[in-house]
Amino acid sequence: METGPDRGSHGEPAADALPAVERYPGALCARFEAYDDFLADDEAEALRAPIDAHFSEPHQHSFDTHFVWNYWYVPGLYTYLRAAPEKVIPHERVAAFHDAMTRWATETLGLADVSWPILSLYVDGCGQGIHNDSANGRFGYVYSLTRDRQGRGGETIVFKEGDPFRSRMRQADAGTGLYDLVAPIFNRLVLFDDRMPHGVQRIEGSMDPIDARIVLHGHISEAGPILDGPLPARFVEAAREAALDAALAAFPETGPLHHGPLCVRLEIAPHGRVSDCRVLVHRVARSDGGDPDPLVDDIVDGLATSRFPAASAPTVAILQILTGGPLPLAAERMGV
Repeated sequence: METGPDRGSHGEPAADALPAVERYPGALCARFEAYDDFLADDEAEALRAPIDAHFSEPHQHSFDTHFVWNYWYVPGLYTYLRAAPEKVIPHERVAAFHDAMTRWATETLGLADVSWPILSLYVDGCGQGIHNDSANGRFGYVYSLTRDRQGRGGETIVFKEGDPFRSRMRQADAGTGLYDLVAPIFNRLVLFDDRMPHGVQRIEGSMDPIDARIVLHGHISEAGPILDGPLPARFVEAAREAALDAALAAFPETGPLHHGPLCVRLEIAPHGRVSDCRVLVHRVARSDGGDPDPLVDDIVDGLATSRFPAASAPTVAILQILTGGPLPLAAERMGV
């Protein structure tokens, strides 16, 4: 069973404690990840083919089929075209993509609220200025339907973590020393922490929409505990609250500084003990730049040692521990 590391005095990690990404193998701990070949080839092609057909035979375009694009221009911030994807791609194909995203996010991240995607198109001069989406989701997702294009730009910009001023007071830096660029490769899913400053590099190249940066994008958030088994939800929710409350009590001064999601998958045996505890997501950070891992490790240890009532069969529970509280929009949807 996976739990946190050995602890030193006062709740601090032991001197030889491994970084979180090594202590919790397989967990999403990074500020962004890129997943190539996200869909099967035929599924990806089935999403792209209607876009190619949409822009073919331009002299035959009609009001009903092609007056669907919103040119979103916010000076200094946003310049691109966007549409409801079902206006261009058959609804059933968009729904299949959304279902695949929801299944993947539920199983991989423990987050089951995936927004319906927006279809966006970027030609020469288009881009996104730097911004964050802290109130819109836990993660932003960008799924690329972009073919190998001519020209430059179109990469997703994701800033590096930390204080760019204080961490570089004695060194010059620029460009990708301050941020990462993630290319919009066809059938690539990019996932990033919505709190991170991000944007899209300005496109330099063709005005041909077939050669554009074309993506489906949206946000992923919490939707409450995910249960598979006979154990009632109230016992799992009580264990989550008890683990978080105990960890916060152990760090009374720094506890309120923590913010972000910790998603944990528990396998609970019929006799009520946890047989496996696995961290899916650890994106907890501290607003003062301090180390969040001592509190995270206490929460994980608390969950791993929780005791539940006996049940007729095993239960798998995926819990979202939301340091700093739930997102306002998610809380509204969950009735919290």
